[in-house]
Amino acid sequence: MTSPLKHLALAFGLSTVLASGPASAAGEKIEFVAGMVGIPFYTTMECGARDAARDLGVALNWQGAPQWDINLQMPILQAAIERSPNGMVLAPNDPDALITIVDDLVKNRKVPVVTVDGSLNQPVDVQNIRTDNLTAGGLAAEAMAKAIGGEGTVLVVALNPGVVGNQQRADGFVKVLKEKYPKITVLPIEYPGTDQNKAAEVVSAALQAHPDLKGIYTTHSNAAVGTSSAVIGAGLGGKVKIIAYDADPQQVRDLKAGIYDALVVQSPYIEGYDSVKLVTRILRGEVDPTKVEKVSYPPMVVATRDNLDKPEVRKNLYVDACR
Repeated sequence: MTSPLKHLALAFGLSTVLASGPASAAGEKIEFVAGMVGIPFYTTMECGARDAARDLGVALNWQGAPQWDINLQMPILQAAIERSPNGMVLAPNDPDALITIVDDLVKNRKVPVVTVDGSLNQPVDVQNIRTDNLTAGGLAAEAMAKAIGGEGTVLVVALNPGVVGNQQRADGFVKVLKEKYPKITVLPIEYPGTDQNKAAEVVSAALQAHPDLKGIYTTHSNAAVGTSSAVIGAGLGGKVKIIAYDADPQQVRDLKAGIYDALVVQSPYIEGYDSVKLVTRILRGEVDPTKVEKVSYPPMVVATRDNLDKPEVRKNLYVDACR
């Protein structure tokens, strides 16, 4: 396990594997190995996958560990392979450790594998469906610039520089601010991992060291929770603007309450639905896997208090359970 992954494993704590049974008793068998379970992002992805399985009449087995940890994901993946599925969707916890396994599935066992959310460092899968994190970071930068009037000092609270996708969220944010907003100063990026308390600590320290701090951008929900608690604790709620990534139900409630000024919303439902649909169409000979685009980027939206009730925004908000 790489150092960043060790960090993530410790942060989430030990737990057991969760699995769900078949969504359909007929049709092709598709195994879906999630990046983790028990958080709204992946629950929303599960809803999309199950809706696709129901619409297409395939048997779907959804499973994952409640931690982002390759050591926990690996046995789940191996068990899924031993069930001899016709196809597979995988959210890889490690960009390198799963390359050989996926390559063997696709080339030797003729099992089409679509990856979602995370990605592999070699494109041995049929397609990778993930958020364009650099672009999303840029959307967050635009929202921040608008919130603080185009000038002032801001802070980025990220996850870990070794987690590529999350780092891209920070990089895209910094890039746009530097290119378009010369009156905005970006402090060095903070990396508290997934620990909400650590996020609160680094933000509290930044507020004391930089009393002119006007905005904070968080690249994941745990950092957002720690950041908001620190800002509120300092009596600066609504004064220090917070732009957050993701749209968990609690984050949406906090957006309405004025704790956040904007949320960058991904499309986990689409990732779940489209991945199962693509695997099924390949299995049925409707799509030639050699002609599929290697990467697909689902749409993103920026949710604000002004647009939160619009259908095109509301449909992308995350859920705690499937309907």
